[in-house]
Amino acid sequence: MSDTREPTRSTSAERRDERFLSACAVAATLGCLLATATPIAAETSAAFTGSIVTSGLLGTLFAVQNLRLFRRDRAVALAPAALTLVFGVWFMAAPLLYTEVGFLATAGTQFAGLLVAAFAFYMVVARIAPGR
Repeated sequence: MSDTREPTRSTSAERRDERFLSACAVAATLGCLLATATPIAAETSAAFTGSIVTSGLLGTLFAVQNLRLFRRDRAVALAPAALTLVFGVWFMAAPLLYTEVGFLATAGTQFAGLLVAAFAFYMVVARIAPGR
């Protein structure tokens, strides 16, 4: 079934950026996976590991949904992109809230969070910005 609707200004702008937006969705997904694995690899505290692994799995769920919907519709779905962004921000902030996390766990989780937040935020802005 093909979509015969006339594209709006924002969706036509998204279609011009389709390759980059697809790469953004992939990068955000990989960032969530990296955040999930980092505390396990760094052998950090149980509280931090539990929090980040759980958050990472939930973030990955929304990031994969974001990627799936973008590939299907060729337009950014605001809800999963925004929720992916929230998890990216959490990955950057979480190491600061836990004591004695360690350098590797902090750096890895924050780097993953930066990837997730930056690319998911680009997708959110691409969705809500007026047509370019």
